[in-house]
Amino acid sequence: MIKWSVSAEVFSLIILFILILNFRERRWREFPQRRSYQLCLYLSAGTIVLNILCTYLISETDRIPLWVHMLCNSGYFLLLSAVSTIIARYLCRLLYEHVYCLDRMHRYSRLIALLYVLYAMLILWNIRGGAVFFFDRQGNYHRGPLINAGYVTMLLQLLVLLVITVRNWRSIDLSMRKVMQLLPPVILALTVYQVIYPDVLFNGGIITAANIILLVNFQSRGIEQDILTPSGNRGSFHQELLLRLGGNQKFQIFAVSFQQYRTINQRYGVKRGDALLYTVSLWLERLHPKGKSFRMGKVDFALLVPYEGQEEADRLAETICARFREPWILDQVSIMPSAVFAEFIYTGQGGSADDILELLNFSLTLAKGRKEHLLRFDSSIYQEMAQQSRIMKLLQKAIRENLFEAWYQPIYSSSQGTFTMAEALLRMRDEEGRLVSPALFIPLAEANGFAEEITDIVMDQVCRFLSNPAADRLEAVSVNLSAQELLSEDLIRKMDGLLEKYRFDPGRLRLEVTERVLSEDTGKMQDVMAELMKRGFLFSMDDFGTGQSNLSLVLENSFSCIKLDHSLIQYYPESERSVFVVNTMLDMFRSMNCRLIVEGVEREEQARALIGRGVELIQGFYYARPMPEEELLRLLAEEEKRGGQKRPDVLQEGEQ
Repeated sequence: MIKWSVSAEVFSLIILFILILNFRERRWREFPQRRSYQLCLYLSAGTIVLNILCTYLISETDRIPLWVHMLCNSGYFLLLSAVSTIIARYLCRLLYEHVYCLDRMHRYSRLIALLYVLYAMLILWNIRGGAVFFFDRQGNYHRGPLINAGYVTMLLQLLVLLVITVRNWRSIDLSMRKVMQLLPPVILALTVYQVIYPDVLFNGGIITAANIILLVNFQSRGIEQDILTPSGNRGSFHQELLLRLGGNQKFQIFAVSFQQYRTINQRYGVKRGDALLYTVSLWLERLHPKGKSFRMGKVDFALLVPYEGQEEADRLAETICARFREPWILDQVSIMPSAVFAEFIYTGQGGSADDILELLNFSLTLAKGRKEHLLRFDSSIYQEMAQQSRIMKLLQKAIRENLFEAWYQPIYSSSQGTFTMAEALLRMRDEEGRLVSPALFIPLAEANGFAEEITDIVMDQVCRFLSNPAADRLEAVSVNLSAQELLSEDLIRKMDGLLEKYRFDPGRLRLEVTERVLSEDTGKMQDVMAELMKRGFLFSMDDFGTGQSNLSLVLENSFSCIKLDHSLIQYYPESERSVFVVNTMLDMFRSMNCRLIVEGVEREEQARALIGRGVELIQGFYYARPMPEEELLRLLAEEEKRGGQKRPDVLQEGEQ
């Protein structure tokens, strides 16, 4: 009787037991292939247990009926090949995971199953024919001439997988490429070892090796999964795009971005906020049978599906938008988040994965500033993006080479009849020396974290200007500060450095902040403002009337001046409503002894009406446009020579 060594099988069973425990502890519940791989693990362990049992039963042939031997051994051969088939079909699905060709995948999957059916028919026929194994009259086990048919079946299935891999190499992700580079040689080497040393049972080692290699694939997927939601992370989204583009596939991406999500966390709690993200992610993941969801950012998601025509694309867009018009119910709490959407359809127009990600982010940003909240990519968006990219390069160059200019808009004093203050404004030129609109580059600078660096450059120029004796006629120059700058740990140190460097009167530098800025972190900002005021710097509230017009901010902070936003006087004095609002504010702040500056005065009627209401400080195109430092100094010199009253009609309508 043949004496088999089962030590390798026992060792393989121990390894499989460890794999099963490790798999159950992982966060792989949402992977659609999880059940298939879990089935592979359990059947592999069952196969090894059955092999050990068959080996033990063969050693007890005198006490075990022949039909039990035939049943157990036939079951073992069928189960071993079944595990091989399940693994092969599982790998087939993974190889076609990024290829929109289900018919071809099903065709190969059926071929793999057919190979198993043929082998199963051979095992059933073996019960009478003994071609694979048989027992003699004394009950001794013998191998038949087709004993290696199972290995041939497994190798043929492996050959099918290799054909799939070669045909779809560009659309197979890196983790699966590694699997297909590693699995065939390992399986082939272990199979050859088993054939050469048939007395050492090693079939369990072969399937265990396959399961270990598949586990490496799952670990790669764990790295690519978002830590909070069932969606893939940004890295896996990028990889997915690379594979789709590599396979020349057509696809649709629908991106979702929540607005003001911080208010949801504040109102419902961070835990429920995270639960909302999880629920939305899961809904997107299950929305389309061929779709995949990804978390692009903290509150940004993308659903990628095959493009199957404009009608289907429109239906998907409407389904998603309609769902977000309804509340999400979490723990019997109704949450209605605000969201914007962006759609991108790829039909072979070119571009890289990085380009697509950039387009999506840019489209979501644009959508947040539009009423319709759904932005579908077209050539105009690409042009806007190209312009933004150009401005971004200009910004980086201007910061690197200190190319920003501080321009000044004079502020007219009606009581003195001349310019007594000015506001510093940032200017930047393009490659041809033309001025770039601040409305284009300032939001871009703030969004990309350049605001602090730019303010440092402008602040240095303004402080140098204040130290110039020719600017002594100006009572003060104001500079805008953003929330980022006001919360900077280095702001006080920087202002101390500028005082020491230029030796100017700090009371002549007015630091302007808006209501929106103060609402970011009132307590910390008040501390910073208090420290700077101790050093003699003064603060003004800018753009009053554009936010919530919170008077408590005026009362809580020591502002040297309040600036009424230009939007308030746009229709002043023609509109009765505008007259009522503006005059009420003027009277209110006058009664509070707050000094006022009215911005945006562009017409003579506005200037006369405001002066008639006792407004002292007026800023606007009617009196002066923003100008470079040299031009402002010339204007101040001319004013000093003239020494006369500055009349409201100094500019005519045609000069505005």
